[in-house]
Order: sequence, then C-alpha cells, then structure tokens
Amino acid sequence: MEYNELLSLLQENMYPDCWVGSINHENLTNYTLKDNIAISIEELPEEEDKEISNEFTDRFINDSAFLCRYALKYNGSTVKNVMLFCVDGGRAIIPAPKLVDRNYIHDDNLIISVIIDRLTYVGRYIHDDTTNFLKQAKLEFQDSLIK
Repeated sequence: MEYNELLSLLQENMYPDCWVGSINHENLTNYTLKDNIAISIEELPEEEDKEISNEFTDRFINDSAFLCRYALKYNGSTVKNVMLFCVDGGRAIIPAPKLVDRNYIHDDNLIISVIIDRLTYVGRYIHDDTTNFLKQAKLEFQDSLIK
C-alpha cells in the first residue's frame, strides 16, 4: 500500500466507530482500523518532561498543555511518528506544527490528529470538532480534509 492510499483510507475512517481500541502491557492505547487490521495507531511512551508552553498552546483559556506521541503503523511497521499537543487543560488534541512551516498543519498530521482527538473524546466532535481548537490556536490547515 502506498502512503497516499493509506492516508485516503484514514480519511475515510475518521470516526470512533471505525476503530477498535485496546490497552497494552505498558498501559498505552492502541487503535486498530476495523476494516483493515493491518493499520493501527499506537500511543508511544511519554517523555519525562511532557508539559509544553508555546504560542499555539497559550491561546486557550486554560494554557496547560502537554505532548502526546503516536505511531501510525502498517503491518506492525512504523510508517510515521506524530507529535500532538493535548491543549486547553486536556480538552482537545491538535497536531504540533513543524517549525519549518510555522502555522501550517500538514494533511497527514491533521488526519491522524483528528482521529486521535475523536477517539479520545468520543462524541465531543459532534458539537465541538477538532477544527475549532485548531482555529483557536491560529493554525492553518486544509479544512476540506475533515469529514
């Protein structure tokens, strides 16, 4: 499977009912796509100092934020590691922008972060989607990618 095919499949399956979650022996969450068990998103162990404060995380009423790391896997092999911010005192998960592009969120990071946010806060996306938090953080992204 090519990377763009993998992203298309992820984009088609952005809702919690498309995934099965489990907890591994390290107490980390693993999500497996129901329609293709070769695809998974796995939480990575926390770094010692996971709290973060920057211009994107400080734009929320509650400015406490921390880093979360996940690995997108295909057939057990890591395809991409993604760094996310848990922002607004733990109310949302948004992608961390790359320093090179400053405020722009790349499509693959956006898709993965929306999936993780929706899986973490099941049901909230119906009323308060990830895009609202991205806009509040003043991050640019391709809105049409999110279904």
